[in-house]
Amino acid sequence: MHDVINHLINTVFGLGWPSWAISLIAYLLVATILFLVAPFQMLFLTYFERRAIAQMQDRIGPNRVGPQGLFQPVADGVKMFTKEDIVPDAADKWVHLIGPGIVVAPTMFMFAVLPWGPGMVPMDMNIGLLFFFAISSVSAVGLMASGWASNNKFALLGAMRAVAQMVSYEIPAVLSLLAIVVVTGSLSIVDLIHQQAGLFISTADVPGIPDWGLGWFVFTPVGFLAFIAFFIAALAEGERTPFDIPEADSEIVAGYMTEYSGMKFGLFYLAQYVLNFLLCAITAIIFFGGWQGPGVGWLYAQAITPANPDGNGLFNVLAGVLGVFYFLAKTYFFFFVMVWVRGAYARLRIDQLMDFGWKFLIPLTLVNVVSAAIWVGLTKWGAAEGLAFVEGWASLMRWGVAFVVTLLLNVAAYFFLARIYSQAQDERARLDDEVLERLTNVA
Repeated sequence: MHDVINHLINTVFGLGWPSWAISLIAYLLVATILFLVAPFQMLFLTYFERRAIAQMQDRIGPNRVGPQGLFQPVADGVKMFTKEDIVPDAADKWVHLIGPGIVVAPTMFMFAVLPWGPGMVPMDMNIGLLFFFAISSVSAVGLMASGWASNNKFALLGAMRAVAQMVSYEIPAVLSLLAIVVVTGSLSIVDLIHQQAGLFISTADVPGIPDWGLGWFVFTPVGFLAFIAFFIAALAEGERTPFDIPEADSEIVAGYMTEYSGMKFGLFYLAQYVLNFLLCAITAIIFFGGWQGPGVGWLYAQAITPANPDGNGLFNVLAGVLGVFYFLAKTYFFFFVMVWVRGAYARLRIDQLMDFGWKFLIPLTLVNVVSAAIWVGLTKWGAAEGLAFVEGWASLMRWGVAFVVTLLLNVAAYFFLARIYSQAQDERARLDDEVLERLTNVA
């Protein structure tokens, strides 16, 4: 953005503005765009989910307000703004007030490191991935504060469930990403995208592979297992079915949102849908190349960049449009999968959710981290690291051996852990049946 604005103001119009003024305009413009994108994403995603889930359940969905119900999210927003804000007499009023803000604020900060296209990232931090997930964890504080401040047992129980669920599933999510960080050696989200250039095989692993923007990590055994584990954890982080236990309406009314109304209630929904969008976006970026795709790399090579200051500004636009299209197409696809899962599966019990996370998903992701280390050793190490026997192998051969070894290890770990987990669940079911039988006999 800085390069494009500088080219427009100082090259095209010849105004000769100083660098600090160009930077200020660029940052203000980016911040304005991001603060407009978040609420509009929420409006679109709510409409999309209601229409999609209606089709899955043989219903029509929103269809009264505007053509095909297109303005229903706007009507819902107006309703939220005009509803009365009710605060329980026994509530901690200040904490009750700031709770929704604490939940929403981190989702806005997460946009700061999200790349939308080539050269289109608000802030390229060398620890962008760490920042993204560190700041997302702050939402748990807001959820707990909101549930506690409401002075309502349902709200407190929902808040405790939310925090327990977020903490439990952040571990496999981070371990899944750790495997990718081990393979790439970088925490920069932009760098992770660049390392997914290639054609089913990354150019970072095998130099000389044609760059079609399709060297995605998901095409490797390490990346595929990390993707599956991460997306399951993302469903739990975003409180999506079948992990929507913190606000289980059939058990605890509306969970931590029970005592909220009006726009405070709307802020929770804003945070939830924006977080789901961001989780889908980071899934697309880390495992499916983000804006990478056929044609983007060639277009951006002709554009104005620090490495090519004499490029053509038209190619910035073309590369940006195509890159954003690829990025949003992947992101919306994953959100559709979230909606699909909601229409297909019932809600888990809290014990089932915790068992699956701690007894199956976390051990599986730990094994995947070991696979990632093996991948690095076989594809990048040599005699200096104690692996002299692979020194003379061709890059493609090293990649093939790493693929086979990590695939066998991950498949063996999956079946071993699945068998243990299944036996544990069968034993739990047997004990539950015995307890139920004893209770029935007593009655």
